[in-house]
Amino acid sequence: MKRVLTLALCAFCAAPAAAFDGRYVAGTKAYSQELTIGKSSDGSFSVEALVATKGCTGAATAQGHAQGETLVATATQDGETCTLTLSRKAGRLLLEEEHCLYFHGAACEFAGAYRKR
Repeated sequence: MKRVLTLALCAFCAAPAAAFDGRYVAGTKAYSQELTIGKSSDGSFSVEALVATKGCTGAATAQGHAQGETLVATATQDGETCTLTLSRKAGRLLLEEEHCLYFHGAACEFAGAYRKR
């Protein structure tokens, strides 16, 4: 019994990271949000997040790694660090952000539910 349980847990732990690479969009015509995600040969990801609306624009280029259905990437500029957490839910790519105000200002954000372009 222990052997079966151990094998099942190991199979879960070794599950490959979800395919995140591609282009994604969210928002509306007046509130544009875009993501471009690329995978490197070493398995890491680069994430370019863009947001634009009247009176606000922002951009961040982050690097990170995926574990299962979640990708966490960070961008650092001028001593400020922005963390982007991406996860899959109901056919969408959900982006949550932490400490990203420096990268986009107070009138817009990267966070949202993105769909594949």
